[in-house]
Amino acid sequence: MKRFSSVLASTLFLISCSSDDNQPSETVDGSDPLTKSLVELGAAYGTESRQFLDIYKAESQCATPIYFDAHFNGGSTTSISSEIIADLNAEGITVISWESLTSVNTPEEVETGWSDAELMFQWVIDNAKTYNLDISNIIIGGSSRGSILSWVYGHRPNTNIKGLYFYNALPSTVWADPSWWLPTENVTAESPPIYFVYNREPGSSNNTTNPDIHDPNNGITIVTQYENHGIGDRAQHVHSIGETDNNDRYQFLVDFALSVIETCP
Repeated sequence: MKRFSSVLASTLFLISCSSDDNQPSETVDGSDPLTKSLVELGAAYGTESRQFLDIYKAESQCATPIYFDAHFNGGSTTSISSEIIADLNAEGITVISWESLTSVNTPEEVETGWSDAELMFQWVIDNAKTYNLDISNIIIGGSSRGSILSWVYGHRPNTNIKGLYFYNALPSTVWADPSWWLPTENVTAESPPIYFVYNREPGSSNNTTNPDIHDPNNGITIVTQYENHGIGDRAQHVHSIGETDNNDRYQFLVDFALSVIETCP
């Protein structure tokens, strides 16, 4: 990993999210069918107030696979759609939604988020038995900022990481200075299957009247890198869901999860 320069350290990346990303998520509340016995909110994985996570445990007689979710910049902490939680739980998959810095706008903040990710994943590994978790079957996911903070850990040579699922991933601003970091650096021949979902059409960041830093071309760059490593069959890319009747960012997640992980018999 290249160290950032002193000039870049003081430069804002401005990893803001599109209007689509700022739509509030449907959250779990008292009327939700998820029971308290299967939900733990605000578990601390570190000593800082920002370092917490929510666990939505799938009911199962054996250890459950895990989907990790990290929100976009400025998002509503660990908020996540109760519908996708229920859908994943129904397949025996536990959902963990985790928090770090609410927004990351500088290289220092990104690196803090990477450190939080390391700490969070280790906490889950250390507490796997307590929550009946199968740490050999995990999917790492997130939106925009969440894809950035999850990226480095997600591409570790770790056979327990079965897949990556990202929405509006790797905003154009993180590609601005290759002397600091390029996401392509982390892709190797051992990288896990990856599924990209975008809201806009390729080239949207170049739109002079309505640009979008969440350009599907950023995902295409990663798909090309997978192909260069001879693992192109592990990369899938869907764009322009905002142009369709279904703009649910999680609409492909359950099928993707079931294609890469092993659930209880």
